[in-house]
Amino acid sequence: DRFPEDLMLLAEDIARRAALAVDNARLYHQQAVANRALQRSLLPPALPEVRGLDYHVVYEPAGENNAVGGDFYDLFPGPGEDNWRFAIGDVCGTGPEAAAVTGLARHTLRLLAREGYGVAAVVGRLNQAILEEGERARFLTLLHGEITVAPDGFDLRLVSAGHPEALRLRPTGEVDVVASPQPLLGVFEEAAFEAESVRLNPGDVLLAVTDGVTERRNGDDMLGDEGLEKIFANCSGLTAQAVISRIDRELEAFAPGGHTDDT
Repeated sequence: DRFPEDLMLLAEDIARRAALAVDNARLYHQQAVANRALQRSLLPPALPEVRGLDYHVVYEPAGENNAVGGDFYDLFPGPGEDNWRFAIGDVCGTGPEAAAVTGLARHTLRLLAREGYGVAAVVGRLNQAILEEGERARFLTLLHGEITVAPDGFDLRLVSAGHPEALRLRPTGEVDVVASPQPLLGVFEEAAFEAESVRLNPGDVLLAVTDGVTERRNGDDMLGDEGLEKIFANCSGLTAQAVISRIDRELEAFAPGGHTDDT
């Protein structure tokens, strides 16, 4: 009742391969759990209610569970009453290095806003903080804004640091760009930033995205800023959540099969 030696060697080889596969699966699971926890820590646990403002956020990280995305967003109280700050950013790359810059950006934005710094000053100080990371620094595109509640709308102060265009949709269907491009963060020490004023009247919609939207591809075709503007122009009269749902459907129609970048 003994097996031939060649069968014994085959059985031992299969056992070794199976054990290695199980070990790898356990390691992958542990890494995925850790990365999901890290990803959650880089996003706000809950977003506040802002009087008179209807807003909605969708965040879709690309890739497997073992990759931490570099996109982030936030909405938090500003230094005064009925004053709020928001941010949407995209750190170059993925993984722990990108996550470190994401964490630095989110906490710096909140801390400096709480200390009463203006939007442009906050962005400038964040740029310096990223540069001080040295070799660990990563490029960052950022749209940072301040929302002040007014009797008949909202007054905004915006800085767009290398970020995709922020768009405003009027009730008439007209779409315009509301922030001029300024240098991205983590590149130039001497970069200076200037906040721009924007008025949102009742019925206006402000849209901010990361380049996972505008750079969505179908073969050689890319959606681009113009493609997004065309989609957005057909969203008049919709709630914030309905606007996002409409854009999501159009993105899937343009390039079926999901996204290849954080969105």
